[in-house]
Amino acid sequence: MAEPTVSGRAKGSGPSLLACLSCRQKHLKCDGKTPVCGRCASSGLECQYTPSRRGYKGPSKKRRANPASPEQTAADVAAAAGLEGHGMDIPPDWNLQGGFGYPLLSSGSSSPANNIPAASQPGRQPTIVTSPLTPDSSSSIGGDGYLVDLYYSYFHPSHPVLPPLRLFYRFCPPPYLEHVLKFIGAHFTPAVSSEVYRPTAVSSVVDQEPSVEKVQALTLLAVVLHSRNERPEAGECLARAVDLAFELGLNRKNFAETMGEGDPIREECLRRTWWELFVVEGMLTALGVSQAFKTSMVPLEVPLPCEERIYQDGLNPPTPPTISQFDDRVFADEEMDFSSFSHRIEAVRILGRVVALQDTREGQQDMVEAIDARIASWFHHLPESKSEPMRPDGSVDEMMFQATMIINGASIYLHFPRSDLLSSPAVAAEVICGHQGPYMTPAFSHHVHAMKAVKAASEISNLASMRQPMTKHTPFFICALVLSSIVQLAAYSVKAGHMPDPRRDRLTLTIGVFKSLGRTWAISQSIMRQMKAVARDVLDIGVRPTQDHSELDFTAFLEGSQFWLSDSSGS
Repeated sequence: MAEPTVSGRAKGSGPSLLACLSCRQKHLKCDGKTPVCGRCASSGLECQYTPSRRGYKGPSKKRRANPASPEQTAADVAAAAGLEGHGMDIPPDWNLQGGFGYPLLSSGSSSPANNIPAASQPGRQPTIVTSPLTPDSSSSIGGDGYLVDLYYSYFHPSHPVLPPLRLFYRFCPPPYLEHVLKFIGAHFTPAVSSEVYRPTAVSSVVDQEPSVEKVQALTLLAVVLHSRNERPEAGECLARAVDLAFELGLNRKNFAETMGEGDPIREECLRRTWWELFVVEGMLTALGVSQAFKTSMVPLEVPLPCEERIYQDGLNPPTPPTISQFDDRVFADEEMDFSSFSHRIEAVRILGRVVALQDTREGQQDMVEAIDARIASWFHHLPESKSEPMRPDGSVDEMMFQATMIINGASIYLHFPRSDLLSSPAVAAEVICGHQGPYMTPAFSHHVHAMKAVKAASEISNLASMRQPMTKHTPFFICALVLSSIVQLAAYSVKAGHMPDPRRDRLTLTIGVFKSLGRTWAISQSIMRQMKAVARDVLDIGVRPTQDHSELDFTAFLEGSQFWLSDSSGS
């Protein structure tokens, strides 16, 4: 539909350098007339302007040193957040009232999704809430709307459960969901502390009525709290999310179609809510946060997600395939395309089988061989376009990055406890608070299991070498790197100090990644300190120590019991 002309605007004069808040909010052209633009004059709306930030070069040193000052513009806050250093332009719609044209509303006011910004309503001035933090307010700190954008830039690509950013407010998100996004976004900037949002991050969600948005918020909190080394709280959020998902029926085949109200993006979002919960629960079950992989214990009827670029561009996805079609792709006459998200789901399904194997005592050898074949098959049946997480244009397919990480992690879980590496000093490392675990019967020779574990560990290390900001990957990558490091340290100690340079270099890289991620996630800080201590001991000793380590066993780590040290303070 052609855009209606605005009175007073010369035809072909080009876009105005200014646009009022009302026109920006509605994504309409503005003639830029002051003090009142043509649209606001004809509609009887109050007209307010925020100066354009096009060509902005960053804040002055004085302002950068004081990012929280009340008079600071939102663009200065964004610069202090480090966005300009990551190749991100400061959007012209970023203003002090909120991010991307969604002004900050006072506590108890309606959601930004009503498309009527407070600044544009006759007779009203925007209220910036600075204190106290309340779950009911659409925003908690004046000018913190940019944290939602940080969430979408750094966290959303690795856990794409919510609608794309430009469609987020179209679906009327509840204030508590936006609060969770800001809590997560605050981890990626020095301009504000995430601890400001932490006290109400969980409580603002758990007290809400059952809804899909509540499942989404709890799922995201489970990931973030685990990454903050708050494992019990992460487990509680995960359990609530799983129970609520079953209560709402997200696992049902036609749930998305029924509740999507004919909106294909909404339907895709609902399918992703179930599958993202499935992935997160599978990962946290392997890491011992959850005791059972409940979402894998029901028929997997929900259709599979589409490709990320289709979803993030807000395009209508094609007819979604099913798990049965994915499983039968190997025997089909014609190749069928499946999304990277689908291959990520398959990797988690395999990981779930490995974890379930620990409780199996009969027929374990056949099952180990079958799962090993499934892991190898996963690689063989990848289409050429997905054989590498790095795309031809230099960007990283985050879903395939995670899928590769998970499938190699599953291989380590399967083979390492059955290998001849278990008596190494790394097994007794303080990075694990372990105990004597059950004996793992080898299906192959101990040496073959060791070779497969070391190969998988090297593949995970290779992921860390990609020229991509580590903070844009899932924080679960920290856990995968721990697996990789322990296996490589064990292999080094078994070889009595003759570590090939490539393996030592991989360990150096891994510790560097822990350091980088430690600026964002507390769990990485704790792991880095412990891993350095283990590495020093192993590299200095170079041989197996003679002292008795029978009380400590890496199998406890693989079981997920007492995985991380409870003290992340570094004391």
